[in-house]
Amino acid sequence: MEVIIIANGDLKNLDFLKGLIKEDNYIVCADGAAKFLVALEIEPNLLVGDLDSILEDDLTWMKEKGVEIRKFPTKKDFTDSELAVEYAMELKPNSITIIGGIGSRWDHSIGNIMLLNKMLNRGIVGKLMDENNELTITDGYLQMEGSIGDFLSIIPLTNKVKGVTLKGLAYPLTNHNFERGNTLGISNQFTETNATILVEDGVLLVCKSKDK
Repeated sequence: MEVIIIANGDLKNLDFLKGLIKEDNYIVCADGAAKFLVALEIEPNLLVGDLDSILEDDLTWMKEKGVEIRKFPTKKDFTDSELAVEYAMELKPNSITIIGGIGSRWDHSIGNIMLLNKMLNRGIVGKLMDENNELTITDGYLQMEGSIGDFLSIIPLTNKVKGVTLKGLAYPLTNHNFERGNTLGISNQFTETNATILVEDGVLLVCKSKDK
């Protein structure tokens, strides 16, 4: 099972969102992100959050469609995105993709990126995506698909990341060690349609980007 979480961040291209959603996806909507799904007339399986940012008309639409709603107090210990991830993980999916997880609030954006670590610890492939970027995380073996010329960056999330090997990229590496704060892994590029990342110890944030 693949779970798609729609968060209330920046999402300017609704066709991008529509193209990602498949009929067999389980869709979780986080609060105010309902506006994106209502515009596309896509019914989520679940609406979750404190419902402080959802438009009244959108909430009415969700209720009329019979969408399951789980409402939480405004004063809570989790962001709406984390609540959505927690419910998604209960389903034991193969992957969880967050759309609209990046926005003008850097604190929320960074928090959503860090949710990838929670998914990794549960053995679930986690991704954040927008029209131009795909972020994921790895502590072992990872293969990324891309177009030749796409950028791929790796960023150490742990103090040390040991034994990093990169293949299919303009700047390959073999058994290289990184320290957190090191920018050597920024702006590599695909030379093949598949790039391979291998980590012996530590955790890497991996970002595939398209140049605009």
